[in-house]
Amino acid sequence: MRHRIRIVLVLVAAALALSPVAPAQASSTFSGYYTNSYGTLYYEGFVPSSYRAGTALPLVVALHGCTQTTGDFAAGTRWSTKAESQGFLVVYPQQSYYQNSALCWNWSTWNDQFRGQYEPSQIAGIVGVVKSSYTVDPKRVFVTGISAGGAMSVIMAATYPDVFASASISAGCEYDGYPCGSSGGQSPTTSGNEAYSAMGGYARSVPVQVFQGTSDSVVPPVNGGQVISQWAQTDDRASDGIDNNNIDDVADATTSGTVPGGRAWTRYTYKDGAGAPVLEKTLVTGMGHAWSGGCSCGSYTDPSGPDATSLAWTWFAAHPKP
Repeated sequence: MRHRIRIVLVLVAAALALSPVAPAQASSTFSGYYTNSYGTLYYEGFVPSSYRAGTALPLVVALHGCTQTTGDFAAGTRWSTKAESQGFLVVYPQQSYYQNSALCWNWSTWNDQFRGQYEPSQIAGIVGVVKSSYTVDPKRVFVTGISAGGAMSVIMAATYPDVFASASISAGCEYDGYPCGSSGGQSPTTSGNEAYSAMGGYARSVPVQVFQGTSDSVVPPVNGGQVISQWAQTDDRASDGIDNNNIDDVADATTSGTVPGGRAWTRYTYKDGAGAPVLEKTLVTGMGHAWSGGCSCGSYTDPSGPDATSLAWTWFAAHPKP
């Protein structure tokens, strides 16, 4: 009997030794072109090593600023590094030189304020391609960007609230907010009502986070406040269809701190009628026009600020689509 057991154990050990061990899956990248009747955009993306077809992961849509490329923006923000560590996909749409010679998203033009046309339709189309190619959680698709990309992120959240669960805006502008200068754009109440109208039948309260440098001369600090005020008006109306200030632009909580060896910051939190944070603004003391806490290996970054990428992901993780 013992002899037989010994033979069985030897055979099992031999079988295990011959069985192939599945190698750990590596992260990967993808790229392509999306074309519709309004033009063609290139895009690049990142897939974390944790991805398995059939298991849905979140998706972050990251929109660069003027003069930037997808590679530059990815390096400076380290979104792909965060995606690998936290297990989500990232796609980086690239503005076309033929649509804007400075590679700015055309956030300031009237035609680009609406669903189903021009650049919003192209960016949404790229999201559709990624969702058809990978297993994406439809309740956890998020949008973020800096400067012109931040302003376009505002437009995407307003025109596709059924697609984007929440947004994070760095040095951006309110909806229909041209010129976004030293005195800001138009009245945030007007912009908020326009954004609510742009939502159409998809209207819902969209959680939005803002980062703004107090020394930003390209998108002056007033604009960060106007983005919050615009979204307070939009979300107030979208929450129940009534302009009744159940969401407003008066902060319900204020916190502050300092990055070790870096910049001081102040964070304002705005809550909805149920007491849940729906808007957030972080002012970074002395920071110019930059992605806070970014890598100096990319353009328009300030490594001494709080880590906007990590904070944005925390915001996204807390605000999936209902």
